[in-house]
Amino acid sequence: MAELIYGFDPLCGWCYGIVPAMRRVAEEHPDIPIRLVMPGLVAGEGVGPYSRMAGYIREAEKRLAQVTGQGSSEAFFRLIETPGVEANSGPPCVAIAYVAGLAPERAVDFAHLVIEAHHGDGADLNDPATYAPLLSKVGLPADLPDIHDPALAESVWAEGRRIGLRAFPTLAVVRDGRARVLPSEFDPERLSELVGNAAK
Repeated sequence: MAELIYGFDPLCGWCYGIVPAMRRVAEEHPDIPIRLVMPGLVAGEGVGPYSRMAGYIREAEKRLAQVTGQGSSEAFFRLIETPGVEANSGPPCVAIAYVAGLAPERAVDFAHLVIEAHHGDGADLNDPATYAPLLSKVGLPADLPDIHDPALAESVWAEGRRIGLRAFPTLAVVRDGRARVLPSEFDPERLSELVGNAAK
């Protein structure tokens, strides 16, 4: 049976851009399990004030919106330009991994809710309170572990780093022990077709 590896990070604008296409994939290929792999885009020495990345993100946003049709909101930019708000993949990755461990079938849906809350609604993913309504939407209690525990974050990122994931999003169909990395595609119909053909 084929499996779709989904290299993802909740701070990544391109991962936000692919959400509609990935929802189409999940809807049209319910027989292909999707496994989230999160190596940690912003980690270690990269963690710090979000504001220092704001200029770069605003510039990249032009291309993101053009290619994917889904750009980050002004609420997102107000958040990241706020002094004291930290860019850190750890807290949201820990929250998503918690859901993946508790209810694997809801992990991708939850990851998409998290990234939409961040890039769409301007929610601070460092704030544990951000996750309560999102957990409720996938039918889970607001009972997360310590999302700021660096050891938990490192354990979440270990698999993605072991297999060398460095680009986000990365999609690879694994079948009969072989992985086929798919080209970047943000159009829902075309991505669904690519996944379906690779899984045959």
